Amino acid sequence: MYSRHLIIEQGGTRALVTGMGATLALKVAGLKSWSTIGGISGGSIPAILMASKLNPLSSLERILACDFSQLFQPSAKVGTDPAAAHAARREGERVPAHKWVARMLRKGMMHTDKLGELIEKEVKVWPESFWTMASSETSHVVFTASGVFEYGFDGSFTVLSEEPASISLAIRATCAVPGLLEAVEYRGRYLFDGALSPYGDNPVAFARKHLLGEEGLVVSCFSTGKDSRKNDMLMNLGRWLLCHSAGKVTTGDRKADININSHVPQLTALRFKMTEAQKQLGMLAGFNAAIMALAKHSHMFQEGVSDLPCATDFAMVLQLARQYLS
Repeated sequence: MYSRHLIIEQGGTRALVTGMGATLALKVAGLKSWSTIGGISGGSIPAILMASKLNPLSSLERILACDFSQLFQPSAKVGTDPAAAHAARREGERVPAHKWVARMLRKGMMHTDKLGELIEKEVKVWPESFWTMASSETSHVVFTASGVFEYGFDGSFTVLSEEPASISLAIRATCAVPGLLEAVEYRGRYLFDGALSPYGDNPVAFARKHLLGEEGLVVSCFSTGKDSRKNDMLMNLGRWLLCHSAGKVTTGDRKADININSHVPQLTALRFKMTEAQKQLGMLAGFNAAIMALAKHSHMFQEGVSDLPCATDFAMVLQLARQYLS
């Protein structure tokens, strides 16, 4: 049976805006139905908006109008002793990290409550096709419409819930950059950015191994910029500090069938104060990257795709969207 899967990879706010542009291009080209749509870290936001089948132009407008910096507020616990804050075990909680630095990184400088509120305001019900992933110190925790599942670094598998978690919790968990954004507690586990997973640089490998099987067409969206190498180094450091047994995982080298790469040197992954012009730049890059990838691989889609030109500016992106989505 033919199946088609979309994955939007990590990359902070850059992944958010380029992912919005790429998903708009996919819809404009006629690719509106997907078997699954997954997103990691910043890529989870365009992924869940697409999976929820909201009006893409309306979603685009709301992202353009949103002040990202207001979504991340200073933690109320800043200044307290992070070791003392997590010293007492709660019922059902796992043994806390042995290293003080790991407990400290759980705190983060800012909390993401407003980010969760924003997403839940837009998406009322967990989309059937959507999934996202966060990292704990010993496992990957995957959030889906059918429940929450834990894949241990030691090969174990646990059903944490047969009901979906709240949308807010899942998005906040996959975006929780260690030390910067607070970890999210779920059933005794402290959850961090999904990019910390051993599969963080290649969530396609995780999806093929645990969620999709060998069949199906996989399209991956990812963004790069001048800070990509530094971000990779920071994620490797975070993985080493927090996910001590992650080295046990063999990820393999399973690439997507189609890769949409939005390269935007002007945008960094953790740019929270982003102007409307910068957002438009990222969305334009994502839109054009998707158009070029579709032109190259149009034969791989059974229903075919619309033959679209690349946009010369953001105004043309909107013009094409209105023309083909009306």
